[in-house]
Amino acid sequence: MTSTLYVQNKSGDTRIEWDPGVPAEVAAAKAAWDAARDKRYLAYRTRADGSKGEILRNWDPTAERIVMSPQLQGG
Repeated sequence: MTSTLYVQNKSGDTRIEWDPGVPAEVAAAKAAWDAARDKRYLAYRTRADGSKGEILRNWDPTAERIVMSPQLQGG
């Protein structure tokens, strides 16, 4: 199974794929997660079948899909 991290940005999103069984790929995805969290991005676990997702507060290398987006500021 391949997992995907989607980090939203001005051009759409950046996608990082990893195989949970390959430590180097997991480490690269975790580094992207950490960089986005340092920018205060929010993370959501989503599922390919469209079922309800959930907010992620901690890195989960076994997640099928993770979407990260910047926090919106209200006015």
